[in-house]
Amino acid sequence: MKWVIPNVFTHPLIGEFVREVDAISADGVPEFSDLLLEPFIKFWKNLIIYRHEPEVADFRVILFSTEIVDSYGEDWTGQLLSESGFTKGFEAIYQVNLKLLNGGERVTDSGSLDWQERNYVRWHEIKMPLRRDGKINEVLVFMCFD
Repeated sequence: MKWVIPNVFTHPLIGEFVREVDAISADGVPEFSDLLLEPFIKFWKNLIIYRHEPEVADFRVILFSTEIVDSYGEDWTGQLLSESGFTKGFEAIYQVNLKLLNGGERVTDSGSLDWQERNYVRWHEIKMPLRRDGKINEVLVFMCFD
């Protein structure tokens, strides 16, 4: 199954990333090992990976890539989502991530980092389930900035 990005916004990097994912995954859910292949290397600086930790009803930030760290001014790799800078929006992000793990379709969003009291930075993202070793228990985020 291949999903179409809603026309809420158009960002060429997101479109390119989605085309690469769809080219390697019949069901639209990439396998982590596929992300290590050459076509995806250029996207790594824009990735976030969350791993579900149901025993604590949270997600752990497994990867907070360089472009994300540079834009946010912090590295949340290894932190629980509830303890990261996403604490204000934790419940909403948690629920969206759970839906993705339970067969939900890809989700797109955009916004700004103005809540961080930093220079205005506009972001765009697409979230999707991520398969690792044949099991879907992670969420992959591709995020880019204007």
